[in-house]
Amino acid sequence: MYAVVFLALVASALAEVYVDSRCPDIQPVQNFDVANYGKGVWYEIARYPNRKEMKIDCGHTEYTPQGDHFSVKNLGFNNGKLMSIEGVAKLAEDAGNSGKLIFTLPYGASGKKTDNVLNVLYTDYDNFAIVYHCQFHEEKNSRQDFAWILSRSKSLSPELKAKVDKFVSESKVLDSSKFVWPDFSDKACKASA
Repeated sequence: MYAVVFLALVASALAEVYVDSRCPDIQPVQNFDVANYGKGVWYEIARYPNRKEMKIDCGHTEYTPQGDHFSVKNLGFNNGKLMSIEGVAKLAEDAGNSGKLIFTLPYGASGKKTDNVLNVLYTDYDNFAIVYHCQFHEEKNSRQDFAWILSRSKSLSPELKAKVDKFVSESKVLDSSKFVWPDFSDKACKASA
């Protein structure tokens, strides 16, 4: 019995988020301050499960302004091994004053650079941000949703967590039950010798 429950929990934790529809029309945050958002470190407090980050704990992104774009360094630990991927981020050409960003990062064994639209749904710049990406799969006629709750620190205070929960519960796109919460313990955030 316990084995069945455990396997069900593991399967649900590893399940990526697919929806049988096209990507929704997203309204990113307006009056977006890209300079404030794109500096310093954002910690990945929670995320929708996805293969690229399946075993990653202590995920965080370091942003460094570079003229009209930002260098982006994504870091995290996989069983004590530091993993990283570097690329760039910039406002999308059609962003206007919204939080629609284009991230260019290398993926796969070939390291082919891929552009991905990342929509900042909410941010207060100093404490937390909620971001979303959608990838439509033509052959399956379904989309894969990616979402992240980011924080300037490794944890959220109860007050900030309540704000995040309120935003997610009122969102027409996000589902709080889909988020996984990576480990930010000292042990998980330390490279093995």
